[in-house]
Amino acid sequence: MNKLFEALARYNRREQTILLVGALAIVLYVLWMAVLSPLQEKREQQLASNASTSAALARVKVLAGKIQQGKRDSAAQSSNNAGNISQLIDTTLQANGLRMSGFQPGTRGEVRVRLDDVSYSAFMQWLYDIEYQHNISIQDLSMAASSQPGKVTANVRLRSE
Repeated sequence: MNKLFEALARYNRREQTILLVGALAIVLYVLWMAVLSPLQEKREQQLASNASTSAALARVKVLAGKIQQGKRDSAAQSSNNAGNISQLIDTTLQANGLRMSGFQPGTRGEVRVRLDDVSYSAFMQWLYDIEYQHNISIQDLSMAASSQPGKVTANVRLRSE
């Protein structure tokens, strides 16, 4: 530090002021280029990132609203389908060559179906169709072998979802 003061002492007061102002300008320039400029760029990048994230969030909220509306619509449709479940069961039974011997509607979209002396393979195909193609869940199933080979008697409790 003493050497710096000795070097400055060689110059007159005006030259010392010019050297100190120049040194201060260089220090400020280096500080700007090394610290403040990268921070400003990082801030601008973060603002752009926040804007894109906000836009993505807005799109997600719109899609979530659509999904919720779809769920409400399907719930309303399933409650409307409670009366149509009997028609659906009858149609699918006929499509699989089966005939029901008993039908009992229940609460909350549930029904009980009884099938006597039906083909086991056709019955299994009907259960598959009703569950996977028509979105009706099997709540309870009891099945017993019939007196004829390959035939079963079954009681099924179904619920429309």
